[in-house]
Amino acid sequence: MFSVIIPAYNSEKTIEKTLNSLKNQTTPQLIHEVIVINDGSTDDTANKVEQYKENEGHNLNIILYNQKNTGVAAARNIGMRMATAQYLAFLDSDDCWVPEKLESQEKILRENPEIDLLCGGMDEGDLKIALKKYNLLHCLSLKEYCIKSVIFTSTVVIRRKRINEVGYFDESMQYCEDMNYYQRFFKWNHVYYQPKKLIDYGIGREYYGQSGLSSHLKEMHCGRKKNFQILREKKEISCMFYIAMIAFGEIKFLRRKIIVSRQKEI
Repeated sequence: MFSVIIPAYNSEKTIEKTLNSLKNQTTPQLIHEVIVINDGSTDDTANKVEQYKENEGHNLNIILYNQKNTGVAAARNIGMRMATAQYLAFLDSDDCWVPEKLESQEKILRENPEIDLLCGGMDEGDLKIALKKYNLLHCLSLKEYCIKSVIFTSTVVIRRKRINEVGYFDESMQYCEDMNYYQRFFKWNHVYYQPKKLIDYGIGREYYGQSGLSSHLKEMHCGRKKNFQILREKKEISCMFYIAMIAFGEIKFLRRKIIVSRQKEI
């Protein structure tokens, strides 16, 4: 069974579609509870959730928790502490799961009980990392994750019992707190990637663009560098690999700045 955790901030335009994607799962009976953390929204998010719960969500055990705005990390942590199912599944309030998402992940977890974290794709196709392709369930290494951040939060399912060792999201981090959290799971080498599209990413949101993450590219770049520094300080990556990741990150950052600049000119 799954506890679904949805942090929501000013999501009145998208939250209903997000909740619909849960109702429309091929195996909705796998959802033990849906925990929506309203993170101090100033719009009609809370009312939208209450209305949905009353009118559409009869088969979903929707729990709405209202709090002051403290950020997405703190919101997820509250949801994690409230959750009671064996597995926790994260979903952002402007993403939607594909209908067979939970069914396919539950089958994998049932057949591979050692998995601590399971994730998947935002697009169809093989997983590609450093000139290698994977078209079957793949056990990710920490180095692979550093090279390519392929753990997308709205695809993630984690084993609740592992939280005792891993802990919670770092609430002091405003950017790349998800990468910081997931990289801790590699200590047990049971992080797996399912090469299958599991979500429709960001309803109306672009990967890069004025309405997406472009205004925070610098902050995200600094967040990634901080995460690599943490890994290096813990001696979980070598000095040479750390230098390579920092250099590679600078190149990616410049490339993304160019992409955003061109988009603004159009």
